[in-house]
Amino acid sequence: MIAQDHSRWPLTAQHNITMGDDKGEAALLGAAEVAGADQVVAELPHGYDTLLDRRFKNGKELSGGQWQRIAVARGFHRDAPLLICDEPTAALDARAEHALFERIRRHATGRTVLLITHRLASVRYADRIYVLDHGKVTEQGTHQQLMALGGLYAELYTLQASAYAT
Repeated sequence: MIAQDHSRWPLTAQHNITMGDDKGEAALLGAAEVAGADQVVAELPHGYDTLLDRRFKNGKELSGGQWQRIAVARGFHRDAPLLICDEPTAALDARAEHALFERIRRHATGRTVLLITHRLASVRYADRIYVLDHGKVTEQGTHQQLMALGGLYAELYTLQASAYAT
């Protein structure tokens, strides 16, 4: 699970990713690379051994986007057949969001990814999209099918896309 409101544990970067499920260095580094957390860790004074809490001696505080990448790495480190992502890019800028979704797509092979989001551009390449309206599924299909349907999804997607049109 990669939650929008993820936990910020006062532990090292390594332990924030592995959370007691240490599968070895290769798994740690792989999960961090997929999430872009390797770039965050590279800037820390003690790398993966840096304590992520400034209240403690030699501890460092991360920005919201940096914490989001650590949380995403935690989700990938589990290597579960189902990965639930609840607004996983809420704290990321547009460039980082795009890069993260590209990484998730490249590393989703062999697992089901359930993405919960209001940012419809991020679901464009999903195998199946479910539209919820007041807690009920009102539409389902691929991006192309839902756009052709002309319903709520098409309305909201077009609305969001219009903000980027000149």
